[in-house]
Amino acid sequence: MVPPRLRGVEDRGGPTLAAVTALLIALLLLAVPYAAVGAQESGSANERQAPSREQVDDLVRVLDNKAQREQFLERLQSLSLAEDSLDANEPAVLSEALHLDQKVGRWLERYIGTLEGFGLQRSTLGRVALVAAAMLVVSGIVLLNNWAARVFNRKLAGPRARYHLDAGRFSSLFAVQVWAGLALAAMVFVYTLSQVYFDTLGRWLPADLLVEFAETALAVLLVLLLFATIWELCNAIMEYLGGRKGRGGNARMQTLLPLVRNGLMCVLVLFAGMVLLSEVGINVVPLLAGAGVLGIAIGFGAQTLVKDFLTGFTIIAEDLVHIGDVVTVGGRTGEVMRLTIRKIELRALDGTVHTVPFSEISVVDNLTKDYSYYMLNVGIAYREDTDAVVDCLLEVDRALREDRGFSHLILEPLEVLGVDRFGDSAVVIKARSKTRPHDKWTVGREFNRRMKYAFDERNIEIPFPHQTLYIGEDKHGRPQAAARALLDGA
Repeated sequence: MVPPRLRGVEDRGGPTLAAVTALLIALLLLAVPYAAVGAQESGSANERQAPSREQVDDLVRVLDNKAQREQFLERLQSLSLAEDSLDANEPAVLSEALHLDQKVGRWLERYIGTLEGFGLQRSTLGRVALVAAAMLVVSGIVLLNNWAARVFNRKLAGPRARYHLDAGRFSSLFAVQVWAGLALAAMVFVYTLSQVYFDTLGRWLPADLLVEFAETALAVLLVLLLFATIWELCNAIMEYLGGRKGRGGNARMQTLLPLVRNGLMCVLVLFAGMVLLSEVGINVVPLLAGAGVLGIAIGFGAQTLVKDFLTGFTIIAEDLVHIGDVVTVGGRTGEVMRLTIRKIELRALDGTVHTVPFSEISVVDNLTKDYSYYMLNVGIAYREDTDAVVDCLLEVDRALREDRGFSHLILEPLEVLGVDRFGDSAVVIKARSKTRPHDKWTVGREFNRRMKYAFDERNIEIPFPHQTLYIGEDKHGRPQAAARALLDGA
């Protein structure tokens, strides 16, 4: 649509002030892309050339014609939209998104205005007094910030205990608060020195450089605070959920918690590093591409490591072992002390710590999954009554279950499976006692102790290997006389 003032120009057919203004605006709009193209092709601003006379005449003819002018304006609008879309596709950094440059600049202007209001920088003594006063104020603010961080950290001791959180949970936030206070105080003090002693330090510490540095430092501190908050909140949620579970759920949380923490730490460090590199002006897209290629190369070269990861993920995802379980893996038996995505650490009964990579594990024997059985292989002499022995075993089990020290460890009465086999010198009766997962050895040792006393009271023989010496007989069936050396025990 043509404005009213341009309609008069179109009717008269002669140039007016409005037409000249439109011509100048069009020339300026054309000069921007011409200048950009010339800078990209030549690499030097001295090689740029102004539009020729013919180009200007063509532009005037375009503006005089209504249809051509509207078409020209549509092209300019499409060009502007294309430039806006290119700007939108550029990665934005945190400082630009939060307009930190404007906020930092306004704050420093107010700060310098306050310093100039005292009028002390006009003399040498006044400058020293101004710097000393600024240093005193900044030190007071730092001390107040440190005190507030300690107070808030102590105030969280009650909620940490109430919600079963770690004693140091959210401490990293207060550490960031302390370091942020120190960093900002140092920057403010340096900026004060540069402004008070501008004639000496101005060329070494220009205000624009200090403002840009403060903007970047503030963005870095915000990034650290953001990712520290995410880290602490995720850990607090996991610890709270783990505290509400029972023993089995708590063991599951203790198993998964270190793995989730390690994964979360890697993700947060990766993203924080990318954001920080973007803040300092480094393009992270080539770095990500290089990291992908490097990861593929490492994957091909470290197949055993990849196998460790995949096998470990399967074992952990299928809930085969927990922290605290007694397992047999890779020919080693012990209590699970630590699980990572690559290996499992076992502590044997003698204290030896076995580290078994997941790639060497084909079978997992969990001795304490949900519950346990203590197996009894009771050997008695061939002359003993097996039914009487079974009754004796049941009496021992009944007395053990009635004992307050062991009743809570035994889940079911003794299960006698019967006569299992006939050995060289004993009849073996097999039985088993169902106990809590980690208490079968305690119950089994006490059962053996009481069984020995019960067998002694009933004169039930627990056999041991015997050797019968046969001397032989003569042709008439009479035993032969043994040699004297043999009788003497030679």
